[in-house]
Amino acid sequence: MTLRRRALFASSAGLGVILLGFILVITTFVSVSSSQSKLNDLLSPAAQMANSLLLGQTAASGDLADYVLTGNETPLAGYQSAISTTNVMTDNLLNLLGNDYPALTALVEASASAQRAWVSADAEPTLEAMADGKQPKAGRVTNKARAWSTFDSMISATNALQDEIEIQRAEVSNGLAGSARMLGVLLIVGGLLLVAGFVSYFIYFQRWVIFPLMDIRKDLQLSTRDPMHTHPITPLGPPEFVSLAKDAESLRRQLVSEIDEAAAARKGLTQDAPLVAAIRSEMQVNSSLHCPGIAIAGLASTAEGVLAGDYWDYIPLSDTQVALMIADVSGHGPAANVVALRVRAILRSALAKGLGLTEAVELATESTKNDESFVTVLLIMVDVETNELHWLNAGHPPGIGITHDKNLFTLEPTGPLVSSLGGEWEVRTHPFTPGDLVLGVTDGFLEGQGAHSAAEETQAIIRILRGLDGPVRQNPAEIVERLVAHIREISPRWRTDDVTVVALSRLG
Repeated sequence: MTLRRRALFASSAGLGVILLGFILVITTFVSVSSSQSKLNDLLSPAAQMANSLLLGQTAASGDLADYVLTGNETPLAGYQSAISTTNVMTDNLLNLLGNDYPALTALVEASASAQRAWVSADAEPTLEAMADGKQPKAGRVTNKARAWSTFDSMISATNALQDEIEIQRAEVSNGLAGSARMLGVLLIVGGLLLVAGFVSYFIYFQRWVIFPLMDIRKDLQLSTRDPMHTHPITPLGPPEFVSLAKDAESLRRQLVSEIDEAAAARKGLTQDAPLVAAIRSEMQVNSSLHCPGIAIAGLASTAEGVLAGDYWDYIPLSDTQVALMIADVSGHGPAANVVALRVRAILRSALAKGLGLTEAVELATESTKNDESFVTVLLIMVDVETNELHWLNAGHPPGIGITHDKNLFTLEPTGPLVSSLGGEWEVRTHPFTPGDLVLGVTDGFLEGQGAHSAAEETQAIIRILRGLDGPVRQNPAEIVERLVAHIREISPRWRTDDVTVVALSRLG
């Protein structure tokens, strides 16, 4: 076969492949564009309705507050109009989405349910008090923690609906843009020389992808480094990156708003409830204390208000020893917190004075002889000199240990729970060498997963811990954040009980 024929054959084959690919891409592009255009035509009005829903809910809260403050009938009419608007928007969204988009429909129903909860907890009692001429009572009702909690849940549910709509709209836009780019590449390859096409693509990629990404990343880094996250994220580059930057900016603004609200809430707590604030401060873990060779991090979240029956704490006993405690008082709220405060103080004092784990628990048990509640306690003492872990488990969920080579060991109960019934406990020991990790949780953390049994919940945690590489296992703060993020994502019952989780790593 001559060179000319080979070239002609290769050219014909190449042209055939290009034409075939071109036809396939055009066919796919037309099909995808048609279906995605229909989807986008539905999502655009849905996004507008979701925005109107959020504005109506916010306006209803504002008008209700104005009505309580002024007693004027105009804000009351505005509240009623806003609620009517939100109901109409909810019905329109449900009619628009129908049964074709169950995820969005579920979010619409969640927003409507959250709105009804807010109206029941805040608006209706407030309006009843105003109708009875009890304006001060109405002010107290509308400023209750439950009223704010239901309002935040309503706004969060509507924001979740908006976010899901925007995510699906972004997916539609990305799909269309991807199909267009495929078509453009084929046209360039068929009409331009290889070198010219490569150079053009390189210049385009640098200018429209790399540079915008670098600018957005720079803005993200500056915003992250600022403790108040005040640096804005500028939208630039292709439409996809503009959408990405806008979403990041929206998230930043929401974060700043939540930080401001949290600061205001803490300030209000300190001003209006000094005793509660003092108790809460007393239960905080002193993170400035540490023991060489040990890293500890934990999280304690309350089911009601700011006082919990769960807690965790640690005490450096010497340059080579540290004690860790995790406890859970039955019930939750202020009553459980009082018992937790007393038990914590006794355990800290006993361990700091050099008493053993058994003696410390016996003293704590003595303090509960007149209490109706009971306490589960997991006490852990790590000695970095002897490479040993000693524990006492008084009816607490077993601690989970993972060695540096990912073998599992558990800190099972070694005696009954702490109560007026008393009991006997023993201390057990396990090797604890560099690279090892131990995790302690309360039952609220396990129950929050929504699995069928505690065993399944525990196995899920073990799988996550075993999947961590060495450096992450020595970063307990990262471990706690990953576990909490995982549980909160799948949990249908988060915040139904006090939740505490703490990780201790033996550094290499």
